[in-house]
Amino acid sequence: MDRLCSPLHQPNHFRLGLAMWSHSNWQESVYGHGTKQAERLARYATIFNTVEGNTSFYATPAQQTVMNWHSATPESFRFTFKLPQTITHQRLLQHCGQELKDFFQIMTPLIDKTGIWKIQLPAHFGPENLPALAQFLDQIPQGLTYGVEVRHAAFFAKGDAERALNRLLIDKKVNRIIMDSRPLFALPP
Repeated sequence: MDRLCSPLHQPNHFRLGLAMWSHSNWQESVYGHGTKQAERLARYATIFNTVEGNTSFYATPAQQTVMNWHSATPESFRFTFKLPQTITHQRLLQHCGQELKDFFQIMTPLIDKTGIWKIQLPAHFGPENLPALAQFLDQIPQGLTYGVEVRHAAFFAKGDAERALNRLLIDKKVNRIIMDSRPLFALPP
């Protein structure tokens, strides 16, 4: 069989996963009876081939945790990790060089298993903040795949602000992750 047509060498065209790999309500349906919490990611990775690891948004994980995640997943598995909220929400991408360096240093073992690094921005990060985003995108480690998720209404209004954001992301070769939160806030809870 031609090596390029071999099932082992065909690219994954479709990845299927969830926004998390650990949920206590999935004990029977996903993990199986008796699976310990520390074994959940490994079990999850036998069913799905990707996951959003949003725990990195709340805090940079410990080095041992990163190593555990690496060994729990096959080489073909892909994570999506959010950059920490200290960088994206508290510092609004400014004056965070050391935090950014520390984050990627800890995450180094998972770089080859990460499909996209998610830069999720808060709803108050608006058009006036685009220069900070541009500068930040010049500071992030190059050669990795990034996606920016904005939530400010102006970036969904098909106007100048959205065009400026899209131009910036195209110029920097960064993906735009679409999470239009307007419907979530259209009515009272």
